[in-house]
Amino acid sequence: MTNMIKAFLITLILLLSLPASANPPELRLVNISGAEEPLSKHIGKGQWVVVNIWSPTCSACVIELPRIKQFIARNPEIPMLGVTLDFPSFEYGKMDILRNIVKRTPLDYPLFLADIEQASKLIGRRLTGIPSIAIFHPDGRALVTWPGVVEIDEIEKFITNYKKEDDDPLSSSFK
Repeated sequence: MTNMIKAFLITLILLLSLPASANPPELRLVNISGAEEPLSKHIGKGQWVVVNIWSPTCSACVIELPRIKQFIARNPEIPMLGVTLDFPSFEYGKMDILRNIVKRTPLDYPLFLADIEQASKLIGRRLTGIPSIAIFHPDGRALVTWPGVVEIDEIEKFITNYKKEDDDPLSSSFK
């Protein structure tokens, strides 16, 4: 019964997380070096991309960082991007706070600053909370966004089991 409930909840989250737009994001964000960079440099380049939307001042977000590092170690072929917001205001991220946490906990993937509007534009729907994981199709479409701390095997299973031919992660062939 527990597995059935978990499967139902995952299906419900995926259904509610489908993006409003199927177009790759046209968005430029400031990276940790202070330079503005188009996210199209990373997304829509023929490979899966995972985006972690988080804040250094969000305790659940910081707790999730070791999982993010573990995902990167297990899946070096799948790029990870970090998009940081201010928490709890959801306004534009703070560069000094981000740089301080990176000094204490090195993060070896591209990091960007954003506010809730930019993060929402990136994922193609309103951001409802952090941490959130967004998975981008190799063609640049945001396929799903998971709010809350996510187990890395769930991300891996989604990408592995995604059926290119039917483009529907909720179809009967998606296991």
